[in-house]
Amino acid sequence: MLAAAATYLFAATLSPSLAQQTPQQPTTAISDDIVVEGMRDIDDPTSAVTHSTLGSGRTGGGARRSQEALTLASRFATCAIKEGADNEWLRGALDGTINSASQRFAQGRLVQTRSACAQDTEIARQSGAATIITGYDTSYYDRGAMFIRAITLFAPDLRLTKTQTADPAVQARFNAREVPLARFRLPVDRTYFEMAICLVRLQPELSVRLVKTDDASQIARLEALIVNGGLACVGNAKRVYFDPSQFRMYIADAVYRWAVAAKGVDSLIPADA
Repeated sequence: MLAAAATYLFAATLSPSLAQQTPQQPTTAISDDIVVEGMRDIDDPTSAVTHSTLGSGRTGGGARRSQEALTLASRFATCAIKEGADNEWLRGALDGTINSASQRFAQGRLVQTRSACAQDTEIARQSGAATIITGYDTSYYDRGAMFIRAITLFAPDLRLTKTQTADPAVQARFNAREVPLARFRLPVDRTYFEMAICLVRLQPELSVRLVKTDDASQIARLEALIVNGGLACVGNAKRVYFDPSQFRMYIADAVYRWAVAAKGVDSLIPADA
């Protein structure tokens, strides 16, 4: 997902504690026009993420296909996940132990039982809503779209602040819940996830905005601002390249989990929905 123009791919230190405390970053003021103070912008050529790095071939030729996969998965999630519906399988997919048999079964059952919402019903029943895009494990895209949909539908007024993500009590709840839930993540997935956790901890307001917007121009700008304002999470690299769709998926995953910890609940999805 991300690549740093340095002698390493990532410099985020993995730890049994996902919500590590770090020195506080400068306060960032945000308006509805996304005017940011005290943070290098996407238009600053010295920033780690710029228009140039966002459009670079360093992310590989798969960025367009990733966008297509997430678009398919998002169309499915918007249709399949509704207020008032039985979302037992959704809770299992998003709040379960990632990659456990029960979590994978719940995610698969959600797609199968609501396969009419997918572009290709038969393929969705067999392997996932976004599987029409070949060459990818599209279960990640399906789950990422589910996180985005769950946040926008069930927590439309969500606010997440640096005060919350720096609160030792919130961090303790986060670790108590998320360390066990992450124990079966594959190594690369775990690396990206922990980096996203770090970025959301340092830039929670911008991260919530990223999850909730569908404006492509704002997505690019917000992603750049998040990384430029959280360089400690990527080893203070001078240049950072990433797949924008995958980045948004992982940020949505992390936002959901920080929101659960901040609210002190087990899930953002209503139990009786």
